[in-house]
Amino acid sequence: MMLEIHYLVTKDDTVESVKKYEKAADFVAAQQREVPDLEDYFHVTEALVDGEKLTLDEPTIYGLFNKLNQPN
Repeated sequence: MMLEIHYLVTKDDTVESVKKYEKAADFVAAQQREVPDLEDYFHVTEALVDGEKLTLDEPTIYGLFNKLNQPN
């Protein structure tokens, strides 16, 4: 379940960054560290799981974390 995150450090940024994880669970685990991979406030422009776009209620790293951390 490959996860690809396209994000901006601020909403006004013109440069989009991309971070990839082999599994969505790797992203969730990385965000739970004392120093997370990505800041919660980063604006997510697109998140893909196995090439399928996710719909986020809150388009931030925090919102993506909450969506992926929900029990199935």
